[in-house]
Amino acid sequence: MQGPQYKSPPLVERWPPRCPPYLDTNSVDDLLPYLEAVAKRTYSTGLWAAWDLKPGERVLLRVDNWHDPLCVEAAVKAIENSGCTCDVITDDLGPKPVYDGGHHEVEIWLARAKDLPKRLAQWEEYDKDLRYDKVLWDSGGPIPANTRVKFQRFPFITPEMVMTSANTIPTELIDAIDEWTWSRIRAAKLVHITDPEGTDLTYTNRDEYYDAKREYFNEKQVQIWYPHNVPYGRTYLSGHLWGKPNFLLPKGLEDGHGVIAGTANHIGPVEYIQLMVNDSRITSIEGGGRFGDKLRAVMERTKNVQFPHLPGKGQLYWWEASIGTNPKIHRPRKDFLTGRVTCIYERTRSGVIHIGFGTVTTSWPEMEAAQAQLGPGHFHVHLYFPTVTLDMLGGGKEVLIEDGHLLALDDSEVRKVAAQYGDPDELLKEDWIPAMPGINLEGDYFRDYASDPMDWTMAELHMCRKWHDLYMKMVTPAGAAAGHHGHHH
Repeated sequence: MQGPQYKSPPLVERWPPRCPPYLDTNSVDDLLPYLEAVAKRTYSTGLWAAWDLKPGERVLLRVDNWHDPLCVEAAVKAIENSGCTCDVITDDLGPKPVYDGGHHEVEIWLARAKDLPKRLAQWEEYDKDLRYDKVLWDSGGPIPANTRVKFQRFPFITPEMVMTSANTIPTELIDAIDEWTWSRIRAAKLVHITDPEGTDLTYTNRDEYYDAKREYFNEKQVQIWYPHNVPYGRTYLSGHLWGKPNFLLPKGLEDGHGVIAGTANHIGPVEYIQLMVNDSRITSIEGGGRFGDKLRAVMERTKNVQFPHLPGKGQLYWWEASIGTNPKIHRPRKDFLTGRVTCIYERTRSGVIHIGFGTVTTSWPEMEAAQAQLGPGHFHVHLYFPTVTLDMLGGGKEVLIEDGHLLALDDSEVRKVAAQYGDPDELLKEDWIPAMPGINLEGDYFRDYASDPMDWTMAELHMCRKWHDLYMKMVTPAGAAAGHHGHHH
C-alpha cells in the first residue's frame, strides 16, 4: 500500500512548511504574561484554557508529576496575582513514558474510557463539597458544563507549551472564527472531506441530527447521549467544532462512507494507514504498522458485540470529524512523544481535522459500555491539509477549509474583529504548518515520509528547535517572498 502519488508536491507553493521560533526558559517570570492572559480570558467550556479568575475565588490546581514544575509554579503565581487562593494536588503517575510512535494510542484511549466513570464521580464530588470555585485539571475531553463549581483546563506541560501566542489570542477572535465555521456546518445538507494523504469521506448532514431550526442538536439525541452534560451535548465545543455531529443516529440513518487515511493520531506519527468506511462503520483497515495491527485486533474482538446505542455490532464507527480553530497552535518540539507532549495538542490548530472512530467519547452510552466492561474507547487519524466542501440546504456549495486553511481566517467580519487587537494578517496567520515530503515539500510521499513518518517528524522537530532560522530558509520555496503566508481574497 503506497498511498497517494503526485507528479509534484501539490501544496509546495501554496502552503510551504513553517514553525514559530523555539522558546524555552527556566524563569517563572517569562511564563507569567501568558498564564495571566489565560487567567483573564472569559470562561468557556471549550478546548482552550480560559480560567476567568475573579478576586477572592478558591482555586484547585490539579496536576501530576509529568508537568514541568516550572509551569506549575508559574500557574500558582498567576492565580495568586489574580487575587485568588490556590491549592495544588499533584498526582503521581509514575515515570514519564517515552513513546516510539502513535500506536500506543490504542491502549491509552481504551484506558481513558475505562477510567471515565471514576472521573465523573470525582467531578461530582468537587461540585458537591464546594470547597473550590474553580478546578483546573487535565487538558482534553469535555468538561461538565452545568455545575456550580467551574472546571477548566491546564494543558501546560512544558514551558514551550505556555509561551505561545495560542494562549494570548483574544477570546472574541476565537469566538468569531468558531461562529463563522459553525453557522456553515449547520446549514449544510452534505459534507465532503478530502485530504492529499488520501482521505475521502462524505456523509449526509440529516435533519435528524438537529432541532427544527438547526440551531442546536436534536433534543432527543442529546438526552440519549449527553443527559449528564446537556449544555455540552447540544452545541459545538469551542476550539473543536463538530464537522460531524458528536453522536450516532440509529441504523439506516448513518451513511458516512469513503476512506480515512493518514500518518498521525493523538499520540504520534504512525505508518500510513487506510480505513474503509461504509454506513459510518469501519469495514476494513489496511497498513498502519503496529497501530493498524492493534485496531484490527479491536475490530476482531468486538465484531459481534453490540455497544449501547451504536447503529450495529462492533466498536469502530466513524462519529467525529473535529475541526481546530486556533491559528497559533503548533506541534511542541521539546520532549515530543514523552508523557503528555504528543500530537493531541496540535489537533486544535485552525483547519486541522481529527477523524474519530469507536465509541462516542464521554457520552452516556460510553459510560454504560465501560460499566458493562465492554472495553469502549475511540481512536483517531489526523488530517493536516483537509479540504471540506459543503452542499448547502439552500442550494450551492461552500468551501469551509481549503488545503488545511480554515476560510474563516479570510472572512472580512472575522478580520474586523482581529483588527481591534492588532494586524489581522499576523493574528490570523497559521504559526505552524508541518513539513510533509511529497505534499508540501519536495520528495516522494511514501518513500521519504509515509512509510516511516516517525523518523521524519523527529528529525524535522529537532531541526526546527535547534536551527529555526536555517530550517525556515530550507523549507521556503525559492522565489517566495519573505512573510508570504498564503492569504488570499
